[in-house]
Amino acid sequence: MTTAVTPLARTLDQELLALSRGASHECLACGEFVMRLRGVLACPECRALLADGREVPEVVLPQAGTAC
Repeated sequence: MTTAVTPLARTLDQELLALSRGASHECLACGEFVMRLRGVLACPECRALLADGREVPEVVLPQAGTAC
């Protein structure tokens, strides 16, 4: 009897694609929820940004732990 092992972890490319299309809302750096601001996905906890293209717009993030 042979059993195929299925990988559970997704690749970084798969994670970025899921995040950019809205299938995931988890920051890749710290695991907190991200928010979409002016076309940029931003994490208020670790300040990570995911922007399309080379131009990153100015984004003011709220302080972590405060209500928006």
